[in-house]
Amino acid sequence: MKYLTLLLLLAGNLTLADTPVPFGLFVQLSEVTENHSQEAPPDLSTRADLAAAEVVLREREEALGPYHPSLAALMVEVAAIASASGDLSLAAEFYDRALHNARVNNGLYGDQQLPILRGLIALYLESGDREALEERAAYQFRLLGSGLPPFEAGELKAALEFFDVSLDVLMDVEWGPRGRELLQFHDRFDKMTAAVCQDPSVSSEWCQPFTFRLAGFYYVLEFKLEVLVDDQRFERTFSDPEWSSLEREPRLEALQRRLMSKGEDLFEQLLSVAPDQHDALSALADWRWFYRQKTRAMALYEQACQLQPDRFETPGALPEYPAIERLVLPDSGLPVHQVALSVTDRGVAKDVVVTAANAPNDDRAGAKLKRLLRDTAFRPALRDCVEPVALSPFAMEVVLTQ
Repeated sequence: MKYLTLLLLLAGNLTLADTPVPFGLFVQLSEVTENHSQEAPPDLSTRADLAAAEVVLREREEALGPYHPSLAALMVEVAAIASASGDLSLAAEFYDRALHNARVNNGLYGDQQLPILRGLIALYLESGDREALEERAAYQFRLLGSGLPPFEAGELKAALEFFDVSLDVLMDVEWGPRGRELLQFHDRFDKMTAAVCQDPSVSSEWCQPFTFRLAGFYYVLEFKLEVLVDDQRFERTFSDPEWSSLEREPRLEALQRRLMSKGEDLFEQLLSVAPDQHDALSALADWRWFYRQKTRAMALYEQACQLQPDRFETPGALPEYPAIERLVLPDSGLPVHQVALSVTDRGVAKDVVVTAANAPNDDRAGAKLKRLLRDTAFRPALRDCVEPVALSPFAMEVVLTQ
């Protein structure tokens, strides 16, 4: 029995090792790292403006009382000046005070909180405070209805933002101890995606962004979650059509084992809303190519190529649809690496050569980048939208995010 268990574990590790690395999880195209908040340095005159604005606020508080409803707008003004001056901590303090004022005067679910929350979310995106960003995005999501129908544009935007923030946080942490949190995250957005795509009043505009967000989670889930194949409870779960454990909750291992079909169902649902649409066709093709279902993927790539032939002149690192992008990079000054490689007609990267474009050479980073790109599945280039062809050399500019 002991030898059998060891054999199963080895088989499970081999399966995990064969899983391609989703492009975007550790390697990004260089253009997505631009930090627009750093394009213009703070105007030094805003320091004087900030001091003057704080004086005006204190005088108003003394005259009107600390919770007067007119003070929220002034607090937001002071927060904006503090942010422009580069004092992000002080800006967050004044936004929080404005939010508290709005809740006191308009209730816990008052719409007056929304512009204040937008300011806070923008601030935490700029500062890179992931924990605070996730907290405020979740609060905005709850404030706008928690993803329950009837759907409105503001609610749907807030849901997508909350999803992006949460997944960005999850990319940087170990998933082992987070089973319940991950299942709740999946179940919430799985149900909401289905509801949005089945609602004719919103599906044409919103089905694709929700589908692509959930699919991005599936790509990351496939790579990051280790399956314990010798767990007998898993075998019982796998045989249950509801994937239920003794606690009647879906288990991540069962979800991962059925991920291929779950992803296909997800993209086919999108194609039912947007038939013969390039991005939807490419998304399902990417999913099948990622899982090495080459023949089925090629039939879809050929259809997508007829719609946008220029895109298929060069290979693409998968997934292209949806693109997995980091919301907050750990370091805005990450070096850009120039990469030259060959991509075979089967989508395999070979002869990877890495140079650093704007930073001293780092042999360890270069070796890691080579390894990651060799483990990345590439969609091949197509000749006449039919024949997959090898391409060499193929140039990319990328950054290593971890």
